[in-house]
Amino acid sequence: MLETYWADLLDPKDPLITYRKKGWDRFEAIGLPRPKQEAFQYLIKKLQFPKLAERNTLSREAVNGLVFVDGYFEDSLSLVPSPLVCLPLENAIRSYGLFLQNRYAFLLGQETDPFAALNGAFQGRGVFLYVPPKCKAALHLLQIHTCLDMVSPRLHIYLGRNAELDIKQTAEGKSGFSNSAIDFVLDSGAKLTFVDEAEGHLQAIRATLKRDSKLKTVLLGKKLRHSIKMELAEENSEAELFGLACLEGVEEAHVHVLMEHAAPHTRSRQHFKSVLKEKSRFSFEGKIHVHPIAQKTEAYQLNNNLVLSDEASANAKPNLEIFADDVKASHGATVGQLDPEALFYLRSRGLGLEQAREWLIGGFCKEILDHAR
Repeated sequence: MLETYWADLLDPKDPLITYRKKGWDRFEAIGLPRPKQEAFQYLIKKLQFPKLAERNTLSREAVNGLVFVDGYFEDSLSLVPSPLVCLPLENAIRSYGLFLQNRYAFLLGQETDPFAALNGAFQGRGVFLYVPPKCKAALHLLQIHTCLDMVSPRLHIYLGRNAELDIKQTAEGKSGFSNSAIDFVLDSGAKLTFVDEAEGHLQAIRATLKRDSKLKTVLLGKKLRHSIKMELAEENSEAELFGLACLEGVEEAHVHVLMEHAAPHTRSRQHFKSVLKEKSRFSFEGKIHVHPIAQKTEAYQLNNNLVLSDEASANAKPNLEIFADDVKASHGATVGQLDPEALFYLRSRGLGLEQAREWLIGGFCKEILDHAR
């Protein structure tokens, strides 16, 4: 099926055809996930691949930020303030071709997630956003889905020296299958906060942080699977990852993180939580990889799961891979239920059972939600 989609997509006049071919070649080299493959071992939902979405034009008010419709960037609906540079990828490769070519080759050369590679082949109309040095901005990233086809939005964001950007992602409508990819590159001293409240299926986040830069990511939207890889490439860079999944019914969500500490004096923090009801499922697999050169690293990783049903399940696999000898690092995971003593205390103060449960669940979630404010 995917081979047929790829054959129909080939167009020698497509300015992105070279990039698409590289993405498809990498996807073929990796292949679709195999049963019990470690990185996908907890994913039980059978993935369906509907036909590729076509570009659809909407008539609506423009948004202060970036708007994608069925995976296609719509510049007519996107208001990006000056001096930020926002270009569709087919235009950006003319002005920033060398950077994008090198970046694309770097990402694909290290890619192990087949769906991230597939996004490179099936991308709709991607966008390149450049935030000039010392510039500060806040943008809305809106994903609009008007059909039940396969959508593949792609976004490359580059922050110049000491630039700052706050970006929030939301979504409207539902697609048959969404497979998005977001790439962040932070130059020296840059700061970026990314809050994701959008629902979807698969999302790949890739990031490279240079000296003194900081990236904060808060994942709140329901996604079937997050694939996250961040490289702390230069000294004193810092990455924070927070996530919350509140699931019910037969919903499932999975998080796969690789944090690469490739320079001295780098810091990372990961904290993911889940609230699971009925037959829902959640898994977290995170690796902190500290390279031999990365002395004075500080790295922390924690996964807390609140299981509210006998049929719900949580799987946690935090792990450390440390090749430096002067490091502060820890990892941990918890799986538990509501504290009966806390429930009794709240009920003794006049709260009903359901209200007491909601208060305790809200308190459990608050620690992550506060990071999005």
